Amino acid sequence: MEVGKAIYDILTNNSPVNSIIGSDVFPARFKITKNRPDLPYIVYQVVSDLPTIVKNNASTYDYVTVQITLVANNYEDIIDLSGKVRTALDYVSGTFQGVVVDKIFFQNSNEIFNDTSGVSGIYQISHDYQFNINR
Repeated sequence: MEVGKAIYDILTNNSPVNSIIGSDVFPARFKITKNRPDLPYIVYQVVSDLPTIVKNNASTYDYVTVQITLVANNYEDIIDLSGKVRTALDYVSGTFQGVVVDKIFFQNSNEIFNDTSGVSGIYQISHDYQFNINR
């Protein structure tokens, strides 16, 4: 999905976010392994892609809902990262890696503690955003 290029570009080039996660922004899912145990990281997935219905042509404008999940090993770090990601994305527009973003809107956030991951678990926050994309 094209919106992934924009998400990756925005988050990895935002200094406050990059200072925490570097380039650890992944599509769909990321599994911690013995070879790659790094926390924190960010995972994104497209939830829906709704075109603007036009009478005589293909859609040139899409409303793309994206869930962005932040993962860290303690609560303080996940809250800090959550604020920085929201600031990096909310109400942003521009062209990112060739993707023309008319506007990004923060929609909601949910906190999750995953007690099945490791000895002390991991913390997650999921954000939902609407990306208005010119195609």
